[in-house]
Amino acid sequence: MARSGAEGRGVLEGAFALMEVLAHDDEVGLTRLASDAALPKATAHRLLGQLVALGAVQSHEGRYRLGPRTFRLGQAWHPARALRAASAQPLRELAVVGGGVSLSLSVPEAGHIIVVGGMRGEVDEVFPLRSGVVLPPGSAAELVLAAAAPVAERPAGWTGAGWAREVAGIRERGLAFDYRQCVDALSCVAAPVRSASGRVVAAVAVTALDEKLIPPLCDAVSRAASMISARLARLPEPAPKPRRTGPALNRNAAGVTAAADPAR
Repeated sequence: MARSGAEGRGVLEGAFALMEVLAHDDEVGLTRLASDAALPKATAHRLLGQLVALGAVQSHEGRYRLGPRTFRLGQAWHPARALRAASAQPLRELAVVGGGVSLSLSVPEAGHIIVVGGMRGEVDEVFPLRSGVVLPPGSAAELVLAAAAPVAERPAGWTGAGWAREVAGIRERGLAFDYRQCVDALSCVAAPVRSASGRVVAAVAVTALDEKLIPPLCDAVSRAASMISARLARLPEPAPKPRRTGPALNRNAAGVTAAADPAR
């Protein structure tokens, strides 16, 4: 029984690995899909056949793309509602200053840095910064979020001494930079967004094709992060959902119970 459960998890992990690859490209062939998802070609082909049958993936002339069912499910994902509400106006103002750059609002989630909002620009030609995209390791957003942790865990590729210097710099200036290291041809700067308690909960970033655009936008990014933090602190806390103590009675059953109980 335990082996069956492990096999099931393996199948799900393989299917999601394929869909993660498809999320970054319009159409992908089987060979590259299998390679990027780190799956044997025969396994990838079998899983893709099942995903196509479920409507999660579409196939055309030997190439694959995400299907309408995945799209519908994705539209139901509304993460970080308060953050996105707080960031709407500051991001619009930042876009006016930044011109054609791309803006993103990202949060840490399950070991990844995920884009939950922003405004798309010329960077989309190289890397689409749409909601739901997982940022690759080494992004400025990851650096600024990692540096804000009580124990700043070292990202991959950094030496202990190098990361200690980077953390000190990020904390001093309130900004993290990435110049063509995370994604070739892209440069970005990110600033931390704080909750009402002062905890860093997100990163707002500007990404550009031209690295010369980054330094002049540093102050604007810092202002946008401060504005989002202030707006986030003013938003009301979401009301707690009522706890269900047992199965709900349907309306007819409740009526029968009321009629049978003279004390009601």
